[in-house]
Amino acid sequence: MAVQLHDLEPLRPLLQHRPLGLLSDIDGTLAPIVPNPDDARVSPRCRSLLRQLAQRRVRIALITGRELEKARAVAGIQDAVYAANHGLTIWADGRLETPEALQEYAARARQVVKEVSGLGAQGVVIEEKGPALAFHYRQAVDEGKARAAIAAAIVASEAARAFRVTEGRKVVELRPPLAIDKGTALAGLVARLGVQAVICIGDDQTDIDMFRGVDELRQRGLPGVTVAVNSEEATSDLLAAADYWVQGVPGVEWLLRELLRALPGRRPSSLGTASPARK
Repeated sequence: MAVQLHDLEPLRPLLQHRPLGLLSDIDGTLAPIVPNPDDARVSPRCRSLLRQLAQRRVRIALITGRELEKARAVAGIQDAVYAANHGLTIWADGRLETPEALQEYAARARQVVKEVSGLGAQGVVIEEKGPALAFHYRQAVDEGKARAAIAAAIVASEAARAFRVTEGRKVVELRPPLAIDKGTALAGLVARLGVQAVICIGDDQTDIDMFRGVDELRQRGLPGVTVAVNSEEATSDLLAAADYWVQGVPGVEWLLRELLRALPGRRPSSLGTASPARK
């Protein structure tokens, strides 16, 4: 079970390994959760600190359920590698990488959208992500009713049967049934980036896959630490899967700043004081 991270001491041994990799989710971790997912943005403090960490040769990878272009727009960080759609799409070295098997799922996803018309009346926002779909019900007046409507629509949709159903923070997703998730994405990015130690941060159920990926790397001898972002919506499974936790996006801002302070080089640019947020 994760324990609250009050200071950087437990993570300092990782800083002796270079290059260091920082792999993080975006929404709910670096960007506050907002009612409309299109309005989300990485906090200015997180963005500045990540850029400064990249300048200190920390290798930044953002692993997200977002579609790639939206992920890059929400993050606004150029010096990062992106694994979008839970690892189905990789943006690295200035090029896009996707499995050939995804091509058929984009057409099927469009067909699902046609077959589930009417969910908007329940307050559901459908996010089209190429070969995947996300049904957000955070804006619904009755979230339970909206979630049930999504489930019923998926069951009734013939095209939806080709997908795997997963859930996150007030979102139901349809993903191609490929052996790809945030954990496999993390393992691939760690190998690509050549990092010698890993700090992994996430806030949602799908981020447990990342934490498991770090566990597997540790079994192979690569040092790593997992940090859950606690919130009112955090599940016991998430906290059980992580080593440590911080409270909300402010807690992540504190952690990034402390990492930057602990690395050799210039002091972090002034962004005001920060301390670990408490429950």
